[in-house]
Formats: sequence, structure tokens, C-alpha cells
Amino acid sequence: MNRRSLGALLFLLGLAIVAAGVVLMLVIVPGMKRFPDDVDTTRQYEGTLATMLNPADFTFLNDLPVTIERHVTVQDTDGDLALVREEQVMSAGDQTLQNLTKSYAIDRETMESVASGYPDAWSEEPGFWPREGLVIGWPIDSEPESYRGWSDDYRQVVTLDYDSEVIHDRSDLTTYYYVGSGEAQPIAPEAAQAMGLPMAIPKDALIDLIGQTDLPALIQNALPGMLDAWEGDVPLDYFYAYEAEYWVEPTTGVLIDTRKHDLRTVTLGQEVVAGSPLAALPEENRAALRVPVFDLTYQAVDSAVADAKADAEENIDRLNLFGRYIPIGLEVVGALIALLGLFWVIRG
Repeated sequence: MNRRSLGALLFLLGLAIVAAGVVLMLVIVPGMKRFPDDVDTTRQYEGTLATMLNPADFTFLNDLPVTIERHVTVQDTDGDLALVREEQVMSAGDQTLQNLTKSYAIDRETMESVASGYPDAWSEEPGFWPREGLVIGWPIDSEPESYRGWSDDYRQVVTLDYDSEVIHDRSDLTTYYYVGSGEAQPIAPEAAQAMGLPMAIPKDALIDLIGQTDLPALIQNALPGMLDAWEGDVPLDYFYAYEAEYWVEPTTGVLIDTRKHDLRTVTLGQEVVAGSPLAALPEENRAALRVPVFDLTYQAVDSAVADAKADAEENIDRLNLFGRYIPIGLEVVGALIALLGLFWVIRG
């Protein structure tokens, strides 16, 4: 092979290497920017359970330090969709107070829950039902804008408002700070049942509970007499209010930290109120009848923040390696080889 022919081969090889760099940057890397199929993470939170109704004996637990463990795994994938399971266990010491399992079908790029297009078998998973918006985290390349989230209590979309770009104090990472809140709204009966909240209560047990609450004495004295006319167990309605803060590393969408206050309250079912003097009261007065049955404030522990930071930094390094350093290196090397080959062709 003469020098000119070898130069032509080097020229074509150089162009191929440059093209490989472009393909890696523009085709391969964007395909990496989606929820992985091997996610298996556990995050721990600590907080204070100010109040919780024990449905087993209708007594209240108060002022308990609690630990919450949140285990997230990908159970299956189907193209751009993933079946994600979230298991939440809340404990006080060795006592398990709450154990919830939820399953989501999400778009692996947008991270939003999808309502269709997933395998039929997914709908048989525990805690699976139609949802919308973000349910498990933020997307890669999160934007400084508000997102649609989802509340299982309300069974409806809620807003996750972008607030600002901040340095998260415990991780020292630049994060997007999002907030969410909701005033007291009815809890969907299915959600209340999933949390183990009783949908009705024996009349005698309810009267005993009323005596344990901070309701005004006038109401406490009036309710037992009003309930005398009710036959059977007394139906209950639940309400949910919350305030939440989220710190998200925007390049990777990793949730670095969460702080949240959940407040669930209970009141007499509408069918009971409708036939009583309470029906004539203004809404703000009837709202005063609601009794807290679940009042929890919690935040990620330091080790969970450290783990989230490590995940974010590992993903940033991976995206930089395949999205910047390797493609640039391929393009530089390919260009040099192509120029050398072109030089040999011309000088033959």
C-alpha cells in the first residue's frame, strides 16, 4: 500500500472517529438521561409523631420520635416505562407504626406517572392505581419551574413550586429548592383505608375519644346527645393538610433532602352532620370539630443526604465522562488522524 492510499484510509478512519464522538454526544448520552432500570435505594428520615390514632384500640399515641425508611426499587421496565415500588416503614424504636407499599408506572425520562401503555400485569402490583405528575422524584436536567406532583391522600394533582437556586447546607451542593403545600382537603376513602384509618367507629368508642380531645367543652357535651339518635357505627371523614420542602440536584434530578409536615384530621361523616344541628354551622366552625389523628414532621437524616449527594456526584461524573470528555477526546484524536491522512494524500 502506497503512502497516498494509507493517507486515504487514515482520513476515513479519522472521520469515523469524529463521527463516533458526535454520535456518543448527541445520541447515546441523551439515552442515558432516564431513570435507570436497576435502581435500589434506601433513604432514612427522622421526625416527631405529635399524634397518631391507634385504630386497634382507638387510643392516641403522642410525642413519639420516629424513624421512616423509604425503599425504592425498579421492579420491571417496558421501553421508556418503568414499574417502581416504594416501601415506607415508620417505626418508634422496635415498634412498627405504619407499613405502606406503593407501585407506580412512570415515564423514565419525564419521571411522571403514566395512565396507560404499561403492561396489564403492572396494575396488579400492591398500591397501584392511576396517578399523574411526579410521584417518585424529579427528572434529569430539572428545570427552575413548577412541576405537577401527586397526592395519594387527595387522589389528585398538586403543584410543586420552584422557589430558588440555593446551596444546600448539609450537602454543600447547588440545588433547586421546591415547595409544596395544601390546606385541609378531604382524604379519598381508598387512601384512608390504605393507611389503616377506620372508616367508621363504634358509638361508645367515639364518645370516649371525644373526651380525650381538646374540643371546646360545649361541643364535647353536645356531641354524645346528638349521637344518641344515630344507629350503628358512626362514619368518619378525614382531611389532609401538608407543607413540604424539597432540595433537588438539577443536573441529575436526585432528591438531596426533604422536609415535610403531614397533618391528617378526622370528623363526623357528612351523613351524620347532615341530620344534626352542626349542618347549620359555617364551614370554619365545622372545621373546628376536626381532631388530629396523624401529625408528623420529618426530614432526611445526615446519612441519607450523604448517600444522595454521592449518587448525584456519581451520575454527574458519568454524564460528564460520556457527554463531554470522551466525545471531545474522540473528536480531537479523529481530527488529528484525518488531517494526517489528508496531508499524506496531498503530498502522496
